[in-house]
Amino acid sequence: MLDSLKQRCELFVLNRDIMKENFKWDNYLMHPLCANIYSEKGLKINPDKIKSCKEIITHNTNIFSNFRSVPLLALSAMLSLDEDPENKFQDILKIYDLLKLEFHSSTYLPLSSFLIDEMADKNDYRTIIKKAKEIFSKMKKEHPFLTSGEDCGFAVILALSDLSVDESINEMERCYDLLKCRFFSANAVQSLSHTLTMGEESAQKKCNKATYIFDKLKEKGCKFGTDMELSVLGLLALATDDSDKTVKDIIEVNDFLLSCKGFGALGIGKTQRLMYAAILVSQEYKNQCSEHIMNMATVNSVTSIIIAQYAVTAAIIASTAASSSAAD
Repeated sequence: MLDSLKQRCELFVLNRDIMKENFKWDNYLMHPLCANIYSEKGLKINPDKIKSCKEIITHNTNIFSNFRSVPLLALSAMLSLDEDPENKFQDILKIYDLLKLEFHSSTYLPLSSFLIDEMADKNDYRTIIKKAKEIFSKMKKEHPFLTSGEDCGFAVILALSDLSVDESINEMERCYDLLKCRFFSANAVQSLSHTLTMGEESAQKKCNKATYIFDKLKEKGCKFGTDMELSVLGLLALATDDSDKTVKDIIEVNDFLLSCKGFGALGIGKTQRLMYAAILVSQEYKNQCSEHIMNMATVNSVTSIIIAQYAVTAAIIASTAASSSAAD
């Protein structure tokens, strides 16, 4: 393993341990996600700053706010990286209010607000949000039963790109058509196709890379998750020029993480461990994806996975007693 990649992995594990120690009562699946947000920038986690930012968010939002839902801890970690989190969060809330005018309330809108704040000029907010809404509406027209709240994040990412609305939709559909027979979950294929749309190569080449990496990992006994994790596979396809090296690097990182406490069967489990191995490798390459888009796609994916797990838990409860549940 390259020294730089090993150092990235060691920092990621250290940050996960800090999160685990300081945020025991938060969802444990958020610990590696927050660790990843910091290690992406080569930084050791500052738990006090994350706690302070968590207070900023909760103090400025009501109890039913989407900011306080599943990704609260991740949003707090993202906010803690700013020198002036108080003012930054006020800007984010203004963007969020503009997004709510165009989109239904969603767990993913806060993530989109963060991304727009990071990547756009204040004078462009309304234009970007209008473009995102148009992209989302066309997604919905193409796939009325698949398109949901999580896709608004991808619509925002594409609205921030140089692609026109029609270019985005056409490329998305080309990728979707090439991938739909490969994986069971149509929803996951849609998320993967959204991620691949951000790449400049042909749809065929991008899709071939993604499926090649998936197949080679499976051959090596490292079957990649086929649910929302697939969008992370899209990041790899955009970030690598050598798919065989990518597979080798992912396996090495996966083996390293497996040797660390909390990353085995009794920790985050094989599927998410392999997903984080892929994320760490994609961050190491990062030649075509900006770190903001990587973070957005990562948070989007993990949030989707956690929401899905909550839904499964709710279904189990419902079967015995009662029920509940809820994209430089």
